[in-house]
Amino acid sequence: MRTRTPLPLFLLFGTALLSCQREPALAPGSDGQGPVLMEKAALTDVPEGEPLSQEQLDRAVIDVLEARNDFRWEWMDIRTLWSATLYNDHSVAIGYQPANAGTIDDGIHKIDVRSEAFKAVHDALIERILLTLNEGNRNPVSLRDILVEDDPVLPILTLRITDKRVITMLHNLRNVRYVEPLDYWPAIASDDRSTSGCSPSTYALNASDYTTISPNAKLPWNFNNHSIPAAWSSSQGGGVTVGVIDGGISASQPLLGSDFNNGDSNVGRTVATSATLGTSAYTTCSHGNSMSGLAIGARNNTGASTGVAYKSNLKFIRACEDVILDKSSEKTAVKNALIAMGNDPAVRVISMSIGSPFSSSVLTDGVNYAYGLGKMIMAAAGTSFSWTSWWGVIYPAALTKCVAVTGVKENGSKCGSCHDGSQVDLTICMERTSNSSRNSLSLSPSGNSPSYIGGSSAATATAAGIAALVWSAKPSATRAQVLTCLTSTAQFANAPSGSKGYGNINAAAAVNCALAL
Repeated sequence: MRTRTPLPLFLLFGTALLSCQREPALAPGSDGQGPVLMEKAALTDVPEGEPLSQEQLDRAVIDVLEARNDFRWEWMDIRTLWSATLYNDHSVAIGYQPANAGTIDDGIHKIDVRSEAFKAVHDALIERILLTLNEGNRNPVSLRDILVEDDPVLPILTLRITDKRVITMLHNLRNVRYVEPLDYWPAIASDDRSTSGCSPSTYALNASDYTTISPNAKLPWNFNNHSIPAAWSSSQGGGVTVGVIDGGISASQPLLGSDFNNGDSNVGRTVATSATLGTSAYTTCSHGNSMSGLAIGARNNTGASTGVAYKSNLKFIRACEDVILDKSSEKTAVKNALIAMGNDPAVRVISMSIGSPFSSSVLTDGVNYAYGLGKMIMAAAGTSFSWTSWWGVIYPAALTKCVAVTGVKENGSKCGSCHDGSQVDLTICMERTSNSSRNSLSLSPSGNSPSYIGGSSAATATAAGIAALVWSAKPSATRAQVLTCLTSTAQFANAPSGSKGYGNINAAAAVNCALAL
């Protein structure tokens, strides 16, 4: 975890004094020449009456999803926004900026939150929030009582707030880029909050779903559909680090640990693991294990499956409990993982086979930060559970700065649990037409027998591995050039599909495109 900027003493211990002072209309600027906090021209009133019940809140959210096939908190009224803070852990994310800064999305990686302009807004917001909370309060609260995270890199404050006056005040400020409930999740989906996507497949391995290649590795059947073996004649991913953000890897799989340089992958590769959620990358959730194995698994001599970019390095960060980003802690941790990946110059491709149907500005800030530092971000378009089958592309894949990937069957139709839609950029064939249980293959949590792994998760990790092959073929290529090579040589290069983008990737053609640059 990153070290947080120490909090000013007056913010931690001066609350009692602040609660006795008259609340200023607006905080003065640090130069004394104008206000730091500035209100919008059109102000919203504090909501009256009772908040929405959980059922009413969920209905309001689902109605928007059904009408727009998308959901953003900025579309909701203040009553709904306030109501959402009352459930689960009450975390509220506050994105801030100087009032006249304009849109900072494209330059967020250049911001210094310790600069005078941003620090003035940061401090004024905290003061204003505490003053509002403590007005008429006999037991005043301090910042320590409500602080979840004070981001030392991005202009984000995360606090536990349920006071409708504070939510409305923040909503009315031009300095506030967003104010969003960070832990909202509909009650109907509560069963999906624990271990979604974590359990390995128990389907028996079919001998026709792999071939054995030197030095004794199993080649997944679908790699041939994307000309991956042909691409290996020119590139195996050497010199490129692939970053994987997921739910954890297995300590019992040596091919992602002590035996990372096994077989034809014995080229001095490196593997680095860390966690922004919890204290270790090693968990019982096998999803990240499968994704890492698909993207960069060793071309081994043990009989296990090989990955795509088998000479690439791995940087793995555990940032979630499972594939669904439904908790405030997960969204914050994924954002922090994106910051860490962005700050690592060795990482070129980031693979995220995780997501949420609900837009999150915290996740968006993390994506914008890593993208601004030159990373290619591959994200899963979505894998369905009982209540999500009708949705289109999920977040963060729906963001324009992500490359959205989904999975298809051999016949070209989307896989049984995959999402597609207009935001999809590329596809990977990863499911047999005749049997939805026979997917691509990857490393098991332990042992050498491969496990089936499917969904847009598997498609995304495979695409990330191919991107590493392309970049390795031409290390001087820009991200835009690598993406152009992937799309211009893909299945629907001349006429992109409205639901599957440029279609299936041709790894060999994309590598040759890069070599010709």
